[in-house]
Amino acid sequence: MTYEEAISYLHGLQRFGMKPGLERTQELLRRVGRPDRRAGRIIHITGTSGKGSVAAMVEAGLRAAGNRVGLYTSPSLERFTDRIQVDRREIAPEELAELAAEVQPHVEAMVAEGLEQPTEFEVTTVLAFLHYARQHIDWLVLEVGLGGRFDATTAIDNPVVSCITNIALDHTEWLGSTHEQIAWDKAGIIKPAVPCVTGTEHAGALEVIREVALANDSVLLEVGPADYQVISFGPAGQVVDLLGARGWYRAVELSLLGQHQASNAAVAVRVLELAGIGEDAIRSGLARVLWPGRFELLQVPGGPTVLLDAAHNPAKCEALAGAVAAYFPGRPVSLVLGVLADKNVAGMARPLLGLADRIWVTTPESPRRLAAAELAAVCASLGRSVTVADAIADAVALALDASRPERLVVITGSFYTVGPARRIVVSKQDK
Repeated sequence: MTYEEAISYLHGLQRFGMKPGLERTQELLRRVGRPDRRAGRIIHITGTSGKGSVAAMVEAGLRAAGNRVGLYTSPSLERFTDRIQVDRREIAPEELAELAAEVQPHVEAMVAEGLEQPTEFEVTTVLAFLHYARQHIDWLVLEVGLGGRFDATTAIDNPVVSCITNIALDHTEWLGSTHEQIAWDKAGIIKPAVPCVTGTEHAGALEVIREVALANDSVLLEVGPADYQVISFGPAGQVVDLLGARGWYRAVELSLLGQHQASNAAVAVRVLELAGIGEDAIRSGLARVLWPGRFELLQVPGGPTVLLDAAHNPAKCEALAGAVAAYFPGRPVSLVLGVLADKNVAGMARPLLGLADRIWVTTPESPRRLAAAELAAVCASLGRSVTVADAIADAVALALDASRPERLVVITGSFYTVGPARRIVVSKQDK
């Protein structure tokens, strides 16, 4: 099987499965020898927003302490392989192809026996576990794909730490229409006697998480606004104070931008402490963590600064808008926006439209895409006229060509918008 054939095979599987998808993953893991039990010590992370950023921070801290660390995230940003990493190196395409060829017969056997076929994410998760088991890693930082209780990643037995970053309304068609229902689903990652860290602030959601933790005899560590403070910030990074179990970590350098990342860092500190990581490694990891496509600044030679952020729900878009206003006060902004059809489109667009005086809407590279013309109609209903550029390459080119060096070009709305756009911007940097 070639890499192209492997990707075609995986994409040909059902995109999402109905509950209980967890059982399909457990069965497939059993058939390939339970590699998840040989994939190092596991830190399991979910949440509506920030789970990927917290995963990146925790991975950086673990690696700064001298560990060999796997990182599993989703969706992909630029390439399918970037979701499966060891020490921040992506799985090689030929390795992915070999693993897909190894797992495929087991999937086909399940179907032949009358069992449900695992989905794309479930099969990808299983082959990722096979990769990590053979890489002899010390730790695996495991990000949930969707929700938690029925997610493929929850097939693991006993993580060292569980983490729920926060709760907001997203994926309501799958997880429930209230904060409390979503919290119940995400709290499903809590395992008996395994400590859990949460940055959840919504009162009803937090109460649900407390109840699930209590039922599982899990120590719950709650992180809130009182546990972090931004001391200074700028395009090169920020300095924050973070409260951990050991007391205050003063003047911590944080490479990721935005006050929301200070909140995420406070959660990451508690997770790393529970993993036994010392202060020096925590500081080093937070100072050096890289997380492309999340409030990432790239400079186009002779052109504008580009800000890439894969905000894809109203809470994330509000955080992005606030961060842009704080980091670039008074700076003229051009906006490139492309979103998925199954999102709260108006809720996402509303805080972003106020950022910019020039706006291009485009179509994400995803089967779940919202056509640019439909997004333009939503923007018009919110009182803003926009320029339609259906192809992402056209939208980026138009925005860059129309933006002088003093302007900021913000590209956001979806991983499936930001990833392709990032490839274009990076290619311009390399010339």
